[in-house]
Amino acid sequence: MAKNTMIHGKTKSGFEFSVDPDAVKDMEFIELAAEAENNGLILPKMIEYILGSKQKKALYYHVRNEKGRVMIEDINDEITQIFDSLNTNAETKN
Repeated sequence: MAKNTMIHGKTKSGFEFSVDPDAVKDMEFIELAAEAENNGLILPKMIEYILGSKQKKALYYHVRNEKGRVMIEDINDEITQIFDSLNTNAETKN
């Protein structure tokens, strides 16, 4: 059985990420995504599930503004680009 390789990508702002393609197909992630439609507070859990804690921290650092704040709009923009990239990747399509 072939081992899955990580999917690598880069957002428009330059954030580089790696995602295990199986994470997107995992039922626990699907449940988080379904819950997020009614509860936007699930987004941090989704980010950590897909990116892991180390990349999540790196993402927050990447978008941190001059006041030291991590604004939801910036995170939404980055994570939308990441999810769009995963949605167009053949390894993550269901």
